[in-house]
Amino acid sequence: MLSNVVLQDNIQDYWRWLLDPTHVYIVRGTCRFLTSHAEPMVDGVHKNVWHKLVPSKVGLFAWRLLQDKVPTRANLVRRNAIPPNGNLCAGGCGNIETANHLFLGCNLFGSVWYLICNWLDISFVPSGLLFDHFIQFSNLTGMPRYSHNYFQVIWVASIWAIWKDRNNCIFNNAVIDPHIILEKVKQVSFLWLSSNRIPLAFGFHDWWRHPLLYLDVM
Repeated sequence: MLSNVVLQDNIQDYWRWLLDPTHVYIVRGTCRFLTSHAEPMVDGVHKNVWHKLVPSKVGLFAWRLLQDKVPTRANLVRRNAIPPNGNLCAGGCGNIETANHLFLGCNLFGSVWYLICNWLDISFVPSGLLFDHFIQFSNLTGMPRYSHNYFQVIWVASIWAIWKDRNNCIFNNAVIDPHIILEKVKQVSFLWLSSNRIPLAFGFHDWWRHPLLYLDVM
Protein backbone atom coordinates (compact mmCIF):
# COMPACT_ATOMS: atom_id res chain seq x y z
CA MET A 1 0.00 0.00 0.00
CA LEU A 2 2.90 2.36 0.62
CA SER A 3 5.03 1.39 -2.39
CA ASN A 4 3.82 4.35 -4.46
CA VAL A 5 3.81 6.87 -1.61
CA VAL A 6 6.36 9.68 -1.81
CA LEU A 7 7.04 11.51 1.43
CA GLN A 8 7.63 15.24 1.15
CA ASP A 9 9.04 17.17 4.06
CA ASN A 10 7.54 20.49 2.98
CA ILE A 11 3.90 19.25 2.81
CA GLN A 12 1.80 18.73 5.92
CA ASP A 13 -0.26 15.54 6.30
CA TYR A 14 -4.06 15.87 6.13
CA TRP A 15 -7.11 13.63 6.19
CA ARG A 16 -9.05 12.71 3.05
CA TRP A 17 -12.66 11.46 3.15
CA LEU A 18 -12.93 9.05 0.24
CA LEU A 19 -16.74 8.78 0.34
CA ASP A 20 -17.11 12.33 -0.95
CA PRO A 21 -15.79 13.62 -4.30
CA THR A 22 -14.31 16.68 -2.57
CA HIS A 23 -12.58 14.42 -0.03
CA VAL A 24 -14.07 16.56 2.73
CA TYR A 25 -16.12 14.92 5.45
CA ILE A 26 -19.75 16.04 5.65
CA VAL A 27 -22.54 14.45 7.69
CA ARG A 28 -25.02 14.58 4.82
CA GLY A 29 -22.76 12.52 2.58
CA THR A 30 -22.19 9.95 5.30
CA CYS A 31 -25.93 9.58 5.94
CA ARG A 32 -26.52 9.16 2.22
CA PHE A 33 -23.89 6.42 2.07
CA LEU A 34 -25.30 4.53 5.05
CA THR A 35 -28.94 4.70 3.98
CA SER A 36 -28.22 3.74 0.40
CA HIS A 37 -26.65 0.45 1.57
CA ALA A 38 -29.33 -0.42 4.10
CA GLU A 39 -32.18 -2.76 3.24
CA PRO A 40 -35.39 -0.78 2.72
CA MET A 41 -38.00 -1.10 5.43
CA VAL A 42 -41.68 -0.33 5.26
CA ASP A 43 -42.31 3.20 6.52
CA GLY A 44 -43.28 3.23 10.18
CA VAL A 45 -42.97 -0.51 10.79
CA HIS A 46 -39.54 -0.31 12.40
CA LYS A 47 -40.93 2.33 14.78
CA ASN A 48 -43.67 -0.01 16.00
CA VAL A 49 -41.21 -2.31 17.74
CA TRP A 50 -40.07 0.69 19.81
CA HIS A 51 -43.35 0.39 21.67
CA LYS A 52 -43.90 2.60 24.70
CA LEU A 53 -45.20 -0.40 26.67
CA VAL A 54 -42.09 -2.48 25.94
CA PRO A 55 -38.78 -2.09 27.84
CA SER A 56 -36.19 -0.26 25.77
CA LYS A 57 -33.72 -3.16 25.74
CA VAL A 58 -36.42 -5.46 24.36
CA GLY A 59 -37.44 -2.90 21.78
CA LEU A 60 -33.81 -2.66 20.71
CA PHE A 61 -33.61 -6.43 20.35
CA ALA A 62 -36.79 -6.54 18.24
CA TRP A 63 -35.51 -3.70 16.05
CA ARG A 64 -32.21 -5.52 15.50
CA LEU A 65 -34.04 -8.78 14.83
CA LEU A 66 -36.11 -7.27 12.02
CA GLN A 67 -32.84 -6.19 10.41
CA ASP A 68 -31.22 -9.61 10.94
CA LYS A 69 -28.61 -8.18 13.30
CA VAL A 70 -28.98 -10.54 16.26
CA PRO A 71 -26.24 -13.12 16.89
CA THR A 72 -27.88 -16.22 15.49
CA ARG A 73 -25.47 -19.01 14.65
CA ALA A 74 -25.70 -18.24 10.93
CA ASN A 75 -24.74 -14.63 11.61
CA LEU A 76 -21.89 -15.67 13.91
CA VAL A 77 -20.49 -17.92 11.19
CA ARG A 78 -20.73 -15.07 8.71
CA ARG A 79 -18.75 -12.89 11.12
CA ASN A 80 -16.16 -15.66 11.63
CA ALA A 81 -17.01 -15.76 15.33
CA ILE A 82 -17.65 -19.53 15.33
CA PRO A 83 -16.58 -22.36 12.98
CA PRO A 84 -18.66 -22.96 9.82
CA ASN A 85 -19.91 -26.28 11.16
CA GLY A 86 -21.39 -24.53 14.22
CA ASN A 87 -24.32 -22.98 12.38
CA LEU A 88 -27.00 -25.55 13.22
CA CYS A 89 -30.18 -24.52 15.03
CA ALA A 90 -30.19 -24.67 18.83
CA GLY A 91 -33.54 -26.44 18.61
CA GLY A 92 -31.83 -29.59 17.36
CA CYS A 93 -33.78 -29.75 14.11
CA GLY A 94 -30.62 -29.96 12.00
CA ASN A 95 -31.28 -26.80 9.95
CA ILE A 96 -29.11 -23.71 9.72
CA GLU A 97 -29.99 -21.25 12.47
CA THR A 98 -31.01 -18.12 10.62
CA ALA A 99 -33.31 -15.63 12.32
CA ASN A 100 -36.26 -16.60 10.14
CA HIS A 101 -35.73 -20.29 10.83
CA LEU A 102 -35.14 -19.96 14.58
CA PHE A 103 -38.20 -17.85 15.33
CA LEU A 104 -40.59 -19.18 12.70
CA GLY A 105 -39.44 -22.34 10.95
CA CYS A 106 -37.93 -24.43 13.75
CA ASN A 107 -40.12 -27.35 14.80
CA LEU A 108 -39.36 -26.57 18.44
CA PHE A 109 -39.18 -22.78 18.79
CA GLY A 110 -41.48 -22.02 15.86
CA SER A 111 -44.27 -24.10 17.38
CA VAL A 112 -44.68 -21.42 20.04
CA TRP A 113 -46.69 -19.36 17.53
CA TYR A 114 -49.21 -22.18 17.15
CA LEU A 115 -49.71 -22.17 20.92
CA ILE A 116 -50.00 -18.38 21.00
CA CYS A 117 -52.69 -18.45 18.31
CA ASN A 118 -54.61 -21.06 20.30
CA TRP A 119 -54.30 -18.92 23.42
CA LEU A 120 -55.59 -15.83 21.59
CA ASP A 121 -58.19 -17.90 19.72
CA ILE A 122 -57.09 -16.46 16.39
CA SER A 123 -56.00 -17.96 13.09
CA PHE A 124 -53.90 -16.58 10.26
CA VAL A 125 -51.54 -17.86 7.60
CA PRO A 126 -48.10 -16.88 8.91
CA SER A 127 -45.26 -15.72 6.73
CA GLY A 128 -41.87 -17.40 6.83
CA LEU A 129 -40.17 -14.00 7.02
CA LEU A 130 -39.96 -12.18 10.34
CA PHE A 131 -40.64 -8.75 8.88
CA ASP A 132 -43.83 -9.88 7.16
CA HIS A 133 -44.81 -11.99 10.16
CA PHE A 134 -44.64 -8.93 12.42
CA ILE A 135 -46.82 -6.93 10.06
CA GLN A 136 -49.38 -9.73 9.75
CA PHE A 137 -49.57 -10.46 13.47
CA SER A 138 -49.78 -6.78 14.44
CA ASN A 139 -52.54 -6.02 11.93
CA LEU A 140 -54.76 -9.06 12.12
CA THR A 141 -57.69 -9.01 9.75
CA GLY A 142 -61.00 -8.57 11.53
CA MET A 143 -59.48 -6.99 14.64
CA PRO A 144 -60.24 -3.35 15.51
CA ARG A 145 -57.45 -0.87 14.86
CA TYR A 146 -56.99 -0.01 18.53
CA SER A 147 -56.05 -3.64 19.25
CA HIS A 148 -52.97 -3.48 17.02
CA ASN A 149 -50.88 -2.02 19.84
CA TYR A 150 -51.68 -4.98 22.05
CA PHE A 151 -50.80 -7.51 19.38
CA GLN A 152 -47.50 -5.69 18.82
CA VAL A 153 -46.72 -6.09 22.52
CA ILE A 154 -47.58 -9.80 22.42
CA TRP A 155 -45.40 -10.31 19.30
CA VAL A 156 -42.40 -8.62 20.92
CA ALA A 157 -42.96 -10.57 24.15
CA SER A 158 -42.99 -13.78 22.10
CA ILE A 159 -39.74 -13.22 20.23
CA TRP A 160 -38.09 -12.08 23.49
CA ALA A 161 -39.21 -15.25 25.32
CA ILE A 162 -38.05 -17.46 22.44
CA TRP A 163 -34.64 -15.78 22.33
CA LYS A 164 -34.08 -16.04 26.08
CA ASP A 165 -34.98 -19.73 26.11
CA ARG A 166 -32.77 -20.33 23.07
CA ASN A 167 -29.84 -18.81 24.98
CA ASN A 168 -30.72 -20.79 28.08
CA CYS A 169 -30.62 -23.94 25.96
CA ILE A 170 -27.19 -23.11 24.54
CA PHE A 171 -25.44 -21.82 27.65
CA ASN A 172 -27.17 -23.82 30.40
CA ASN A 173 -28.21 -26.98 28.54
CA ALA A 174 -31.82 -26.30 29.50
CA VAL A 175 -34.61 -28.43 28.07
CA ILE A 176 -36.92 -26.37 25.88
CA ASP A 177 -40.67 -26.71 26.29
CA PRO A 178 -42.82 -24.55 23.98
CA HIS A 179 -45.64 -24.61 26.53
CA ILE A 180 -43.34 -23.04 29.14
CA ILE A 181 -42.33 -20.37 26.63
CA LEU A 182 -46.03 -19.65 26.10
CA GLU A 183 -46.51 -19.16 29.84
CA LYS A 184 -43.60 -16.70 29.84
CA VAL A 185 -45.20 -14.80 26.97
CA LYS A 186 -48.44 -14.54 28.93
CA GLN A 187 -46.67 -13.36 32.06
CA VAL A 188 -44.33 -10.85 30.38
CA SER A 189 -47.03 -9.31 28.18
CA PHE A 190 -49.35 -8.95 31.20
CA LEU A 191 -46.62 -7.26 33.25
CA TRP A 192 -45.75 -4.84 30.45
CA LEU A 193 -49.39 -3.90 29.92
CA SER A 194 -50.31 -3.64 33.59
CA SER A 195 -47.25 -1.58 34.54
CA ASN A 196 -47.86 1.04 31.87
CA ARG A 197 -51.63 1.43 31.83
CA ILE A 198 -54.49 2.34 34.11
CA PRO A 199 -55.02 -0.49 36.64
CA LEU A 200 -56.48 -3.45 34.81
CA ALA A 201 -60.05 -4.55 35.23
CA PHE A 202 -58.82 -8.14 34.85
CA GLY A 203 -56.23 -10.06 36.81
CA PHE A 204 -53.55 -12.34 35.44
CA HIS A 205 -55.85 -15.37 35.66
CA ASP A 206 -58.33 -13.67 33.32
CA TRP A 207 -55.51 -12.64 30.98
CA TRP A 208 -54.21 -16.19 31.03
CA ARG A 209 -57.60 -17.62 30.05
CA HIS A 210 -59.38 -14.94 27.99
CA PRO A 211 -56.94 -12.33 26.63
CA LEU A 212 -59.28 -11.04 23.92
CA LEU A 213 -61.85 -10.12 26.57
CA TYR A 214 -59.23 -7.86 28.12
CA LEU A 215 -58.44 -6.39 24.72
CA ASP A 216 -62.18 -5.75 24.33
CA VAL A 217 -62.29 -7.28 20.87
CA MET A 218 -64.89 -9.98 21.59
